[in-house]
Amino acid sequence: MFCTRCGKTGEELLDTLCRSCFLEELILAEIPEELEITVCTHCQSRLVSGKWYEMELSDEEIIINTLNNHIKFSSYAQNVEIRVETLLERGSIIECIVHVKGTVLDEIVEQDYKLNVKINRTVCPECSKFASGYYEAVIQIRADKRNPDEEEIMTVDSIIAEIIDKISRKNKMAYISERIVLKEGVDYYVGSYKVAKRLSNSIKDNMGGIIKESPRLMGRDKSGGKDIYRIWISVRIPFFKVRDFIKYESVVGQIISIGGKKIMFRDLISGNQISILWRNYDKITPAAKKEDVIETTVTAKTPNSIQILHPVTYEPVDIEINDEIADLEIGSRVPVIQINSSLYILNLFHNI
Repeated sequence: MFCTRCGKTGEELLDTLCRSCFLEELILAEIPEELEITVCTHCQSRLVSGKWYEMELSDEEIIINTLNNHIKFSSYAQNVEIRVETLLERGSIIECIVHVKGTVLDEIVEQDYKLNVKINRTVCPECSKFASGYYEAVIQIRADKRNPDEEEIMTVDSIIAEIIDKISRKNKMAYISERIVLKEGVDYYVGSYKVAKRLSNSIKDNMGGIIKESPRLMGRDKSGGKDIYRIWISVRIPFFKVRDFIKYESVVGQIISIGGKKIMFRDLISGNQISILWRNYDKITPAAKKEDVIETTVTAKTPNSIQILHPVTYEPVDIEINDEIADLEIGSRVPVIQINSSLYILNLFHNI
């Protein structure tokens, strides 16, 4: 047996070649002379086999990643490394040298290959939707029996901005394409229905209220044969605010907190805290606003009652004593609220 290249005998052959001839003839990697890559100019996503993938990579990293799918290494090579060096950029064409390094028969082998890469820069579907003002849902902020005030709108803006900033890094459809201020509230046009759902739930968790969805048929996708819907999400915040007064069933109380799952209020007579689930919202009626609270003076006190001056008529009014107001002294200034014909003394600590 002899080497078919140099004629050497007496040595173990590899593919009919001696060791030195084999290493000289070795092709470490099979690399295409040309490569084509499609990249979104806005988000740098890459089109692979008809699908877009988000990749925050440099051109060199994109080339290496793409090359990995088109390169074939020698079966004798181990611990192979590749490095791409850009030589020249001509418009959309990048001329490169691909440096390949590997171990073959316990020897380090390095080879270079020329590669032309064509970068097709376009806009991915999601970025195209953003640029065109596309939206899948509209969040409508409204208030029951009134218009939202400036503070409430600012709170909603803050909630939306915080969540969009957080999730837009991973979800390109997390954007507000338009914000329209109306007399009755504000409409937010949201790129993704799932994002709009998350936003509306967060608003409710912070401000309470009732959420209702209304799908509207906008057309039909001819390619997929499916109806196209947009979803209008109504977030109706309650007619009351924290520290306002309500009547629930037979109890009159002051709102302590408003959450996404329930409303907490304090009974003005017993001082007990009571929770109301949002499904019972329609059973709540308004009693008074926090702005209706007036101060007056304690004029007398007995073991069973406290007497105050009516803040408007200045007539003496006796109120049954309870643990909430038992520590009040004659001459004390106290906040009171009149609901219908009844006066209630508000606990000073609770009303701060």
